[in-house]
Amino acid sequence: MKSQRCWKTPFHRKSKSTVMQQQFNKVGKVETGSVALPAIMRSGAGGPESFQMGSMPQAKQHITSGQMHRGHMPPLTSAQQALTGTINSSMQAVQAAQASLDDFDTLPPLGTDAASQAWRKNKMDESKHEIHSQVDAITAGTASMVNLTAGDPAETDYTAVGCAVTTISSNLTEMSKGVKLLAALMDDEGGNGQQLLGAAKNLACAVSEMLKTAQPANTEPRQNLLQAAGNVGQASGELLSHIGETDTDPQFQDMLMQLAKAVANAAAALVLKAKNVAQKTEDSAQQNRVIAAATQCALSTSQLVACTRVVAPTISSPVCQEQLIEAGKLVAKSVEGCVEASQGATNDEGLLKQVGVAATGVTQALNELLQHIKQYASGAHPIGRHGEATDRILDVTENIFSSMGDAGEMVRQARILAQATSDLVNAIKMDAEGESDLENSRKLLSAAKLLADATAKMVEAAKGAAANPDSEEQQQKLREAAEGLRMATNAAAQNAIKKRLVNKLENAAKQAAAAATQTIAAAQHAASSNRNQAAQQQLVQSCKVVAEQIPQLVQGVRGSQSQPDSPSAQLALISASQNFLQPGAKMVTASKATVPTINDQASAMQLSQCAKNLASALAELRTASQKAQEACGPLEIDNALSMVRGLEKDIQEAKASAEEGKLKPLPGETLEKCSQDLGTSTKAVSSAIAQLLSEATQGNENYTGMAARDVAQALKSLASAARGVAANTGDPPVRNAMLDCAGDVMDKSANLIEETKRAIARPGDAESQQRLAQVAKAVSQALNRSVNCLPGQRDVDNAIRTVGEASKTLLADSFPSSGRSFQEVQAQLNEVAAGLNQSANEVVQASRGTTQDLARATSKFGQDFSNFVEAGVDMAGTSQSKEDQTQVVSNLKTISMSSSKLLLAAKALSTDPSSPNLKNQLAAAARAVTDSINQLITMCTQQAPGQKECDNALRELESVRGMLENPTEAINDLSYFDCIDGVMENSKVLGESMAGISHNAKNSNLPEFAHMQEALEESVQMMKEAVDDLGATLAEAASASGAVGGMVDSINDAINKMEDTPALEPEGTFVDYQTTMVKTAKAIAVTVQEMVTKSNTNPDDLGGLANQLTNEFGNLANEAKYAAVTAENDEIGSHIKKQVGELGFSCTGLVTKAGALQCSPNDSFTKKELIESARKVSEKVSHVLASLQAGNRGTQACITAASAVSGIIADLDTTIMFATAGTLNRENAETFADHRECILKTAKTLVEDTKLLVSGAGASQEKLAQAAQSSVSTITKLADVVKLGAASLGSEDPETQVVLINAVKDVAKALGNLISATKAAAGKPHDDPSMLQLKNSAKVMVTNVTSLLKTVKAVEDEATKGTRALEATIEHIKQELAVFSSSDPPPKTTTPEEFIRMTKGITMATAKAVAAGNSCRQEDVIATANLSRRAIAEMLHSCKQAAYHPEVNKEVQMRALRYGNECASGYLGLLEHVLVIIQKPSHDLKQQLASYSKRVAGSVTELIQAAEAMKGTEWVDPEDPTVIAENELLGAAAAIEAAAKKLEQLRPRTKPKEADESLNFEEQILEAAKSIAAATSALVKAASAAQRELVAQGKVGAIPANAVDDGQWSQGLISAARMVAAATNNLCEAANSAVQGHASEEKLISSAKQVAASTAQLLVACKVKADQDSQTMKRLQVRTAAGNAVKRASDNLVKAAQKAAFDAQDDQAVVVKSKMVGGIAQIIAAQEEMLRKERELEDARKKLAMIRQQQYKFLPSELREDGQEQ
Repeated sequence: MKSQRCWKTPFHRKSKSTVMQQQFNKVGKVETGSVALPAIMRSGAGGPESFQMGSMPQAKQHITSGQMHRGHMPPLTSAQQALTGTINSSMQAVQAAQASLDDFDTLPPLGTDAASQAWRKNKMDESKHEIHSQVDAITAGTASMVNLTAGDPAETDYTAVGCAVTTISSNLTEMSKGVKLLAALMDDEGGNGQQLLGAAKNLACAVSEMLKTAQPANTEPRQNLLQAAGNVGQASGELLSHIGETDTDPQFQDMLMQLAKAVANAAAALVLKAKNVAQKTEDSAQQNRVIAAATQCALSTSQLVACTRVVAPTISSPVCQEQLIEAGKLVAKSVEGCVEASQGATNDEGLLKQVGVAATGVTQALNELLQHIKQYASGAHPIGRHGEATDRILDVTENIFSSMGDAGEMVRQARILAQATSDLVNAIKMDAEGESDLENSRKLLSAAKLLADATAKMVEAAKGAAANPDSEEQQQKLREAAEGLRMATNAAAQNAIKKRLVNKLENAAKQAAAAATQTIAAAQHAASSNRNQAAQQQLVQSCKVVAEQIPQLVQGVRGSQSQPDSPSAQLALISASQNFLQPGAKMVTASKATVPTINDQASAMQLSQCAKNLASALAELRTASQKAQEACGPLEIDNALSMVRGLEKDIQEAKASAEEGKLKPLPGETLEKCSQDLGTSTKAVSSAIAQLLSEATQGNENYTGMAARDVAQALKSLASAARGVAANTGDPPVRNAMLDCAGDVMDKSANLIEETKRAIARPGDAESQQRLAQVAKAVSQALNRSVNCLPGQRDVDNAIRTVGEASKTLLADSFPSSGRSFQEVQAQLNEVAAGLNQSANEVVQASRGTTQDLARATSKFGQDFSNFVEAGVDMAGTSQSKEDQTQVVSNLKTISMSSSKLLLAAKALSTDPSSPNLKNQLAAAARAVTDSINQLITMCTQQAPGQKECDNALRELESVRGMLENPTEAINDLSYFDCIDGVMENSKVLGESMAGISHNAKNSNLPEFAHMQEALEESVQMMKEAVDDLGATLAEAASASGAVGGMVDSINDAINKMEDTPALEPEGTFVDYQTTMVKTAKAIAVTVQEMVTKSNTNPDDLGGLANQLTNEFGNLANEAKYAAVTAENDEIGSHIKKQVGELGFSCTGLVTKAGALQCSPNDSFTKKELIESARKVSEKVSHVLASLQAGNRGTQACITAASAVSGIIADLDTTIMFATAGTLNRENAETFADHRECILKTAKTLVEDTKLLVSGAGASQEKLAQAAQSSVSTITKLADVVKLGAASLGSEDPETQVVLINAVKDVAKALGNLISATKAAAGKPHDDPSMLQLKNSAKVMVTNVTSLLKTVKAVEDEATKGTRALEATIEHIKQELAVFSSSDPPPKTTTPEEFIRMTKGITMATAKAVAAGNSCRQEDVIATANLSRRAIAEMLHSCKQAAYHPEVNKEVQMRALRYGNECASGYLGLLEHVLVIIQKPSHDLKQQLASYSKRVAGSVTELIQAAEAMKGTEWVDPEDPTVIAENELLGAAAAIEAAAKKLEQLRPRTKPKEADESLNFEEQILEAAKSIAAATSALVKAASAAQRELVAQGKVGAIPANAVDDGQWSQGLISAARMVAAATNNLCEAANSAVQGHASEEKLISSAKQVAASTAQLLVACKVKADQDSQTMKRLQVRTAAGNAVKRASDNLVKAAQKAAFDAQDDQAVVVKSKMVGGIAQIIAAQEEMLRKERELEDARKKLAMIRQQQYKFLPSELREDGQEQ
């Protein structure tokens, strides 16, 4: 026998590594079928073999895939089918890309000038960058596929897998294009382009193979997928090495692989230990669980190694780092699962300890791997040995600045700072010792000495602050010393700091460019599945703009890396980065807006993820560019000058190449494009020069440098455009003129920058400013000459001259008649008018087209205008009167002016077609031409009624045709659906107008159309409001579910908008915005702290808090924009915006972590990250506050002081409450005399502080700050000593205590107002209104302090203390009345009902005052004073708050304010009269008290009527019992509805019958029952009122003759109300029993039905016994809606309970006995129980029928039908 077919069951002679693959089994139903399946026959591994005697064959080892019968494969799910489709289409795309790599591109002919050489070099750099970023995306997508397909197939996110597949294929397709271009460029320069193509083919082949193994229907082992993924990584690394882009250190990659293998080894050890546990476990289920966990651990580890192989060549990419970290997290999760399974399987401490040690080993190895990745991600290599110390110094000094006021914290930070500077000094000395250059060594030692001296000063200042913690002066010294130390650190480590910042910017720019490339690729791939072409078009436009910016960014990075010490290269990178931010942000916005309109889920997810990554990269780029600019700023003027001189040289080279015939256009350059670019860049240069002149005039070197940089960048674009125009022009004179003009612009611009540099050195010099203006004018003239050299511009100029020449005929004194008839002249005028109108429209169209189109259109317009003027002059000669002739000529002149403006606008737009302003100007000019023609024709045809309107309408339609031919251009800011609504509405109007067109045209019936237009605008406004509401609702819903993308976008938008110039002028001063920002920043700090708390207690609330944080930051950023504009100087404003921006970036991190924690509440790692992010946000908040303080330290101190005073007032209010309650007790045996002197002394000190505070408003910020802090310190001390003094009076005299505390409270309030007035008046001139307010506040302050002094002196004088208290109250009411009478709106509003409640106190106070006036007892007077103070203040506050409610109209508001003023004034007169009586009591004076009290009562009545008027016809008396009944019933209805929904969703388990504490629906039922009980109580009161009316009418007897006969109706409405109460009581008992498990849902259902029935009976009772005309009964009948609501709610409760009971039957678990006898016994028992229940049901029904029959006879005849129904 030579060969043999054999089964593949090999015998293993030696051990081999075994690949373990987890199998996911699912429990399903039993399937019946035949087991006689066909055998599986397979060939041998090595083909036919020969067997010989006396020898052993080799070991048979073979792995066969696909051994499962296809007939038993489960069917693919819809998600798997969608993934299969995505993979198939992606494989086709990959194969197409692979086929396209046979040949490289053909390069266009290029010149030899500098621009051509630069293009070649830049294009190579750009191609390499794009290929690198695309390879990054391919490897990241591959790793993502490996991670996403790791778990149970049923739980795999196939949409995300499809997204990864789409990312790979789309990037490979784009990469093939870049590879072909780069190969051509490399071949052109002598490189080997074919090798590059081969490497790209290998990568495409590897990707194709991997996609095959990733098919959902594929049954190959997972190891094949991991191997294929590793091949993709290897091919990626080879491709990158071919293009020279392997920027990752090989040692780093080797270490990465070693660490991954270390994790694998540690995991193998853990698997062995888990295997030991499984072997010693007797429980097979636990054993299987341990084995499954160990297998999963091994799989996740092998997956980690595979991911490492994939992403190692591209580990510099953040997305690749994220995938590797994600794989590490999966390993950590599987390790936890292995440990948990082992703990559940055995209690053997030895085995568990071994497992724990092995798991710790895996964790440690994994942490080392992740740390290695994070080290690289953070920039990896610190520059210089003192980089860390420098960072720590800068951070700690910021902390010191933000800790002003907390001496302890400042000293603690100073200690840290001292250590850090010591480390830095030592590092600098070591550098100096190792320096070979003596000069450099000397500089380093000098810097170290300066740093050491600054450190010594700081240490001394810290000692002073520690010794005197309350000294503001010592804290300020410490701050100044820290600032000096910071400056010394910057000077010592300037180069190191600068290099690090530039290095960070390089990395950020690379990642931003890569992210933008990915987003563009995703947008192009999604185009085919986007159902909204308008959104796709907008996205494409934004992608084009970004694509134009990416090369500049890449060139900036390459230039900076190749010339690390070149300031010019660094500044070019900064400029490119800042120019990239705005278009990048717009593309992010467009991408996110497009995502919802993409049908293909994978493409939508890819675009969404790319947009998210780009937004994050832009945030990093913004921060890095700002910091780098601060470090590199001073050199920008010199760099700009050298750049412009270089551009001039390049223009000269281009001219030389042109003369030799070698000037070729660069690829992509056309005459049209270059002409437009020249026009755009000319405008940019003009704008930049204007900014440069402005900054130079102000003398700010930093901002002047930035403006000079902008000028140089704009000139670079202009030079490139001018060269392109020249290269595309065949006419040598035109070409030379263009290059000469461009060179002249460069020369004049260089002179301008040189002159600017001299002007900065001599700020304020009039002569230098004059020279600067002259040079700028020369630049402007040169720019105009260069624009006029453009093709097509000369033709427009000729047309303008033609218009001017033709218009000269209008200057004649007389216009003779042509001899033709009026009709002939009119017909000719109409004809040429139509021609001119058509020509105007053609000019508008041509301005958007080619230069040839514009030339033809403008020439035709000039000719048509000449004809029109000639016809117009004929019309003037034919006019009958001199007046008509003059009017015709005037209109012709207007048309001439409009035509000139049209041509000028067309000329401007042709050079800058993308300018929206120029488009609007051109459209306006065209409309002006049409309108002026219409005016002339209208005037000439007034004698023909009807003709005017028709002609005007035709010309209007003609002018609109242009808009319809260009539907892609927006003409308004309405959304798509708004436009659809507008079309529908206006179509309706158009139809109606056409139906009656003759009538409306002849009668000029335009008001009706105007009305329709107003209705349309109203509808659009309502639609916008609805969309806004929808957006807010969606934001809340998204935040609740953990979706934070929208919030992150909102924060980023707020940051971006903060950089924009405010659209409106600031309405307030810096102080106003500073105050608001401080309040908002503190609110953010509170929200952040709440988020930290909720992260531990209730993570579900984090979404709402994150949304709140987003809104708060949006408000802060908006205020910061205006604060920066109104700041003292630009430097402070920029610092504020910078700090707010950094706070925003920290907030985005916190919001992101909150969303992640909300999705994974138990993830301790995420929780730690959230806490760390919260700490960073809190730190940034302190930095924002510090920047605001730096802006105006004095006003900031005033803000802080006002806040402190508010706290003191609140504390005094609390003390008054204690005193009123009689619990303010004295300490020891002290008396008031012990405190009197201290109070008086402190009050006098406060007066001095007040004077300093008032004078500080006009002094420096430092003095103002000191005065504010001193006054707060004094008022705090005064409040404390007064509280002690009041306590010493004893709790037996509470009224006197209240008088004393009220006196100091008045002082505190006055001080608070004074501080606010001082803050508002700071820095203002003496005649400013705020200064007057300050003086008035100072007077009130002095008055209140004087009143306090008087009160203190009289408090122990029994004869005068009442009088003094009354005087103080009168003064307080006057001050409150002054505030009430001011026009300032109240901080909040209230309801009219609350206002009425406040008026009741005045009635009581009036009675007290009259009584005190009659008795003249000091005790009564004191009580009256305290009560009056409180009652009047509350009334005035509530009156103003209610009057300013948004629903109150102006007339009612004025009425309420007038009567509030009269009431307070009348009460003031009463108190003053009482004061006179106390001082000189007489009978006559006491008799007059009644008239005063009547006046007050009358005012109160008017006040109440005004309150009723506020509610209008909806007014109800809040004390009306039926109103209370309605509110209670409606509240009960809502509560029952909520309980019904909860009962349906959250019913607790029946077994065991215990209340589930986590579910509160039972409490809601009980609350509903209580609410119904309260409602019935109020109804009884209402029924009582109605009952009296019924008794009076004789409809119901006062005492029923026979209560039994009358039944439940004998007592009328009251009995009906009691029935509701009884039913409610039953519901309470049933609900309570159900909660305790003692009753069933059936009892609850029955009780709820009874509530509904009794409520209905109550409403019927209203109708049966009542007089329908009675007001009382009408009020009761209004409550029908409330009763019906209770009935509906009860019905819903019944349905929910019935459903719960029905569901409970499905939930009951029945244990079926397996034995035959036992099973039959179960059936018999169940049947017996069923029969018994049926009998019980029948008995219950009979009993209910008997009860109803007995009750039926008691019902009145008119109710029996209703009763039956119930």
